[in-house]
Amino acid sequence: MRDPSGDERVSRFTRARPNVTALWAYSALALLFYLPQALGLRTFAGGDFVDHFLPFSRFQYEAVRALSLPLWNPYTYSGHPFLADIQAAVYYPLSNALLLLTLPFDGPGARLYWLQMEAVLQTALAGFFVYLLLDDLTGDLPYRRWAAFTGGLLFMLSGYLTAYPPLQLAILRTAIWLPLIWRFLWRAFARTDNLSSWTAAGLVYAVAFSAGHPQTFLYITYAVGAWILFLWINAARRGRMTWWRPVPGAVFFLLVALGLSAAQLLPSLEFTRLSVRADVSYAYVSGGFPLRDTWQMIVPRVFTQYSPLYLGAAGLCLAWAGLAALTSTRYAEETACVEAPASPRSVIGFFGGLALAALLLSYGQNGFLYPLFYRLAPGWQLFRGQERAAYLVALALSITAGLGASAVPVMGIRLRKRLALLYGALLTICVYTLGLLWQATGRTVIGPWHFLGLATLTLLLGMGAALLIWLPGWERRRSALLILLTGGNLFLINFGSTLSLFAPREMLAASPGQAALVAAVTEQADANLGLPGRVYNEFRLTEDYGMDAQIEDVWGASPLRLARYAMLFDQFPLDRMWDLTGVEHVITWRADLFEPSRRLGDFPQREDTTYLHRLTDANPRAWLTPAVRMVDDVTARDLLADHQFDLRQTALLPPGLPASAAPVTLAPSGEAAIQLTRPAPHRLAVRVDGPGGLLVISENWLPGWRIDNPRCAGDACPRGNSDDLPLLEPLRADLALIGVAVPSGDTSFELVYAPDSVRIGLWITLATLLALAVGALFTATRTGRQP
Repeated sequence: MRDPSGDERVSRFTRARPNVTALWAYSALALLFYLPQALGLRTFAGGDFVDHFLPFSRFQYEAVRALSLPLWNPYTYSGHPFLADIQAAVYYPLSNALLLLTLPFDGPGARLYWLQMEAVLQTALAGFFVYLLLDDLTGDLPYRRWAAFTGGLLFMLSGYLTAYPPLQLAILRTAIWLPLIWRFLWRAFARTDNLSSWTAAGLVYAVAFSAGHPQTFLYITYAVGAWILFLWINAARRGRMTWWRPVPGAVFFLLVALGLSAAQLLPSLEFTRLSVRADVSYAYVSGGFPLRDTWQMIVPRVFTQYSPLYLGAAGLCLAWAGLAALTSTRYAEETACVEAPASPRSVIGFFGGLALAALLLSYGQNGFLYPLFYRLAPGWQLFRGQERAAYLVALALSITAGLGASAVPVMGIRLRKRLALLYGALLTICVYTLGLLWQATGRTVIGPWHFLGLATLTLLLGMGAALLIWLPGWERRRSALLILLTGGNLFLINFGSTLSLFAPREMLAASPGQAALVAAVTEQADANLGLPGRVYNEFRLTEDYGMDAQIEDVWGASPLRLARYAMLFDQFPLDRMWDLTGVEHVITWRADLFEPSRRLGDFPQREDTTYLHRLTDANPRAWLTPAVRMVDDVTARDLLADHQFDLRQTALLPPGLPASAAPVTLAPSGEAAIQLTRPAPHRLAVRVDGPGGLLVISENWLPGWRIDNPRCAGDACPRGNSDDLPLLEPLRADLALIGVAVPSGDTSFELVYAPDSVRIGLWITLATLLALAVGALFTATRTGRQP
């Protein structure tokens, strides 16, 4: 392994040339793999990519064009904190760079195309970052760059990275950065007094956080922690440093990461604390791979559509060679003189152990390790789908395979023959056993001829890789053949696994039901106090359709939603929920509703019919109540669900405000004229003329709503005293909505969502960036002055 702290007497251009070549090669291969999408002929398969991430991307695109931060999304969940929802990835630099570069292309088809190109770019970077890590880990061994390229190619085209990560783009965005963090930490431990590597590691760690998938980031955090501990122990044992020496650098790494993440971290923590997924049960989160899916590491797609554990028979052969290098005396001798934080064989042991631990975790409740992590390890209780730990399996095995490819040329021929022979025998036994126990008994999802084809391909590719290892000597041509075998194996199996059958125009076309809904809402655009009434979409349209159609709905697709708002959907009367959320249109499977309505259309589908209704009496988007009452959340929910409780006469406020448990009259009852407009997604212009009271606005409450530009009849607006509710200040009312106490007369103001968590987080991140820039400038100046 190469000592990254050494003084290399070559130009920067010469050092960078192989890396640039590798990046171009990965980019070309990624484009080839996703050629139908790159040519605009097909899209990714329907699901989260088109239904969730595309609307998110378009919403952020519109915010950038308006030169504003996308703080609030009014089109889902009766108002949702867009920036605070980490899956929106508002601060993710790669997405923002591509968005800015493609700003002139504003149609839905163009935005879909460039979002797919972002996925292609992320895939290419995934391979390139593994290549960079292996280039450092393999040091001065012959054919090291060929081996590094092989490892990167294995991860880039692995069954994991070509399965659901491109469709759930947040996973792909987050997953690619771990190898680069590992690389910078490796360099940091090689020379602990060099803060540049610690800084780079903290920067990349913050980028991974901003990418928007907390579960994958949890995996990264544990893998980074294990890597730091591993390097720390090994460097100290090898006499490279004292035990305390890495402490300042490690602390600096954490401070940089936290400072750069603050802009996203603070709003997300505020939102998560109030969200419905703050606590989940073991039964909900503990699902994982069935034990039988382990067979799909050998033969893919015999049980499921995707095979996330699949690395190919040739790739597994190289990983097997990497593990065999642990017993190679010659390999140890070839790398013994290298000054590095850890020995080559211990590095192989680390990644082999990581792959095994991640595999056991991916079984969830079907294995023994996840139950221990659920009880003892922070964070593992929060996320479902433990099969996503296949990410670490694929990555660790790819790196082990790359290390194996670098070790084979320096291994003794006897060891090479033994490992090739043993691998060929084990592969044959596994394929035969799978066919005998599962295929012959009809317990797979493929036919016998399909299985025979896959089994034959597996044996041919595996035996081909074993033969290359078996034969004496080594040369570049054989390294190239290994790349062809491993890459060709994965390309052939995984190509088209996420490809849709539809062209972009067909994928983006609105269904007849959605088109009719858009027309109905447009017809009533300002009929509900100046705003359109909301829609109740009862699983007829995609959850985030409203972001594209600019229709405000009570549902959404984000896994995080406000917990108090979610109480309105948990065994809560539908008509009362519609009343509270200002619903006017209902698109549903119900032919008739339980309250007066007019059916606007019927849309037959394959299995049932979708019906579009307009409520006869549209529920208002705001109302003025003359009385308030202070109750806890459970009591508020029960009262709001009670049809005997008059929503228009009494508003419910949380404890701690100057109101009592009995109703308190704020103003005499009377008619009020209310007008609402939405000049921007995060702003509501409100005008009310009436006797005063608590104005309840049907929009989700969160800390961060404030009043701007208040204007009242007569002189300055009164602010109330200690015995009254604070006037013209946003309060939480009716469990989840916004309440504003207004004086009598003509009053107007702007309700603006601008949380302190966003402002403070941005200041911290900007201050961190400024400090790093000043430090870099100082270092460059000092270095330039040295003779």
